Amino acid sequence: MTVFKAANVEDAVALAESFKAEGRYDWFRGQLREWTPSSSLERKVLHDPVAKSQLDEKLLRFTNWVIEQPALAYLAEEEHVDSLFAVLQHYGFPTNYIDFSTEPTIAGFFASDTQSPPEEPGNCVIYCLDTSDLKELYSHLPPSVEGIAFIAEPVTVNVPNLWRLESQHGHFLFANHPWYQIYDMDRIVFPWSGAPAFPSREQIYPSHKSALEQTLDTYFFNERRIENHAMLRAMAEEQGKQSLFRNIYVETPETYDSDSFIAPLSPTAQWSDEALEPWRVNPNEQFYSTVGRHMPLPLRSGATAPSLADQVKHSIRGALNTQRGLRAQAVEWIFTGLPEEVDEALLRSTARQAWNGMRNLPYTNEDIACAISALINFCSIPDCYSPEGYKFDRAFQEWFPDAIYIEFGYQGDPYSKAYCSASQLFNALDPEWISSLKDPESVISMTHALQKTHDPRRMFDFSQLSRIFAREIIPSQLAMKRPLVLYNPADLVVLNFS
Repeated sequence: MTVFKAANVEDAVALAESFKAEGRYDWFRGQLREWTPSSSLERKVLHDPVAKSQLDEKLLRFTNWVIEQPALAYLAEEEHVDSLFAVLQHYGFPTNYIDFSTEPTIAGFFASDTQSPPEEPGNCVIYCLDTSDLKELYSHLPPSVEGIAFIAEPVTVNVPNLWRLESQHGHFLFANHPWYQIYDMDRIVFPWSGAPAFPSREQIYPSHKSALEQTLDTYFFNERRIENHAMLRAMAEEQGKQSLFRNIYVETPETYDSDSFIAPLSPTAQWSDEALEPWRVNPNEQFYSTVGRHMPLPLRSGATAPSLADQVKHSIRGALNTQRGLRAQAVEWIFTGLPEEVDEALLRSTARQAWNGMRNLPYTNEDIACAISALINFCSIPDCYSPEGYKFDRAFQEWFPDAIYIEFGYQGDPYSKAYCSASQLFNALDPEWISSLKDPESVISMTHALQKTHDPRRMFDFSQLSRIFAREIIPSQLAMKRPLVLYNPADLVVLNFS
């Protein structure tokens, strides 16, 4: 092991870059301190021996889920096991994989990424790895020790649309043992002096999300619910309240009140797999060719100027109608000239989310423009977000006097909540659904309709519902800062009052 000393992170990165140019090392790993470069799974099991069985259950759930996802099913195949764990690694699942990067600047970021000096004494470090030297060493080790083969293998995978991996120029070292006891890496050490100007945190953890990452968000949202429920169950059982959980039995709810209909209901033709095929998109987008474009939108004020929302709608619609290929890019919309009452940071982040969530789906340009322009109204209301909800009720009722609060979800229980116009939703009811009622005249509002059916596939005209989804449901989810935002109405299996 050789230790090189640098004065600060910039000098450390420059030294690492010179080593890379010389061909001395090809992979780098940054840490705030010279902690053992062990895998997250090794650390987890070391501190919690019973964690292994719980992680096995989580892994089985994830594998079963990816099999059902057309864009991800390949991950369950044996030859793609490294890609499977690359995804899990970037979503916080403990694995035997250790992160490295081919870029010293990335290692420099991780070696200094904290707002204040680390409390633990010591130096920041950039570990320098020559992967060919590592492989050479392991090729001469005994084939096994006590029947277990020691493996420390460099792994490079390309997971389409996993932008965080791409932005970090990420690679992995797979190790099934304390490999650092056999191979002690060379390193550059330096005192912490703050984070470098480049790369920024946003470049390391992209604020833009790909279609794959949005899909993964839905899974891990539900996974957190499962874990929270298990934690509550364990807490209750520790307090001797086992009976509370043993006696709960939730029957699978009916999707509609069968007594209210002439014949059994089924999804309409508009909801068939063939009709919804354009909504089942899985674009393969490269991070560096997709992310990076900025679109300034200078807004004006004055007595003769249109409202801010109208200006935004007109501008985005015009850009989409005139600039071919714009929807293939993760555009950052830059709003200037905003009045003080508009929360600019919130507007920018929610506009980014709306754009990336909608641009690859077959929404119209008008739908996208309306969704983003609607956000102007909510970002102008001081302290609009309120856990109690009363401020939101008022905000949305100013937008739509008949606003109602709904809950909706996908298969497997990912769900969200939003506001939309009750009358607009009522007008989106499919005429076939109405004609199938024994007493059509009894349904005079959404309250009555949702008492009879809460499966949107059996009751709504899809084209009309998708328009409401774009222009009302998506922006209201974003304005409420929902932990999970659902963008695709084609995946809905339930819709009801919240």
